[in-house]
Amino acid sequence: MVIYILGALVATIGSILLMVSGIGGTVIAVILGIIMLIFGNLAWRILCEYWVVQFRIYEEIVALNRHMGGASPQPTAPAPAPSPATPTCPTCGGPLRYIQQYQRWYCDKEQKYV
Repeated sequence: MVIYILGALVATIGSILLMVSGIGGTVIAVILGIIMLIFGNLAWRILCEYWVVQFRIYEEIVALNRHMGGASPQPTAPAPAPSPATPTCPTCGGPLRYIQQYQRWYCDKEQKYV
């Protein structure tokens, strides 16, 4: 809030000084001072609001992370892939057994290689 007020004061005082210096000389300085007074303060306000939103988003993420049980906002390692389920026989639906010697699946129920 203090930074916003200081920035608004600087923009306002700067635009007033630009208008005053243009009164005795050029009209362009007065016009530029008016434009700076309006759009300078508007741009400063938008920039400060953006900063406030960014800080609030960060605070919400940290609070959500704490609520979910995370200790810090650092990324964690991905979980290992689940092991594949034991395949089943396409004809009888029984479990298959892998025979390493032949590098094939075998159905004990039907006593054949699949």
